[in-house]
Amino acid sequence: MTKRVVFVTGSAVGIGRGVSLFFAKQGATVIALDIDAEQNSQTHAAVESAGGICHSYTCDVSDKMAVRAVFDDLASRVDRIDLMVNNAAVYNDTTLTGGDWQQQTEAFDTAIGVGVMGAFYCTVAAAPLLAHAGQSNIINVLTDHVKEGFYLTGGMATGYDCAKFALLRLTESWAVELKDQGVRVNGLCFGATDTPMLRKFAPHMVANGMVVEDICQAISNVIDQGPDGASGRSYEFGMGPTPRQTSLEQIEAIVNG
Repeated sequence: MTKRVVFVTGSAVGIGRGVSLFFAKQGATVIALDIDAEQNSQTHAAVESAGGICHSYTCDVSDKMAVRAVFDDLASRVDRIDLMVNNAAVYNDTTLTGGDWQQQTEAFDTAIGVGVMGAFYCTVAAAPLLAHAGQSNIINVLTDHVKEGFYLTGGMATGYDCAKFALLRLTESWAVELKDQGVRVNGLCFGATDTPMLRKFAPHMVANGMVVEDICQAISNVIDQGPDGASGRSYEFGMGPTPRQTSLEQIEAIVNG
């Protein structure tokens, strides 16, 4: 069986690193992008220790020319992408009153630049490689904040949430556009997961939340639906304060569409 080629943004820590290692253990070639060179070098080493091949890049995905340079380099390294995980995001203070004009406008630019434009730049560049795979998947990492009943309003997450709402819409649009090229596009909407981001902003939610490996399993279950599986879906699991055991049952059900 041909080993997968997996492209991951935000690969330095948390979910991005977890996804990289999950597929490395299956022998995948992992393309790992992150702005944090030091942490991403640790991901690179961990991927190769786990049995995978890693092409890691220090890249600000909100910089379209930096993204283009990555793909120019990749042209001689891989001929396809089987799985693309748009995970990079920034959770920062994007309130109107959290700082001065310069601070808050730059913060919002960063949240949208990484969370939306970064996903767009990478996916535009990756589209030919995804199509060349014959059967491939794009997974967009969303949040439970985009679902009714879980909206966060009036808080610092405004920019992060706006980015995720836009990525939800891109998930639906790309699914239609890429269907005839054999590319399935789906999103994952979930809540508290033990990552550095959660420990920084909501440490009280760590104990009862999911772990990174749960998210990896959800991605695997979407893939395991096969080429005739759903596309354009945003799978919901572990929403809000859902107990982890219930979340795991919801993740298990994903494989059935």
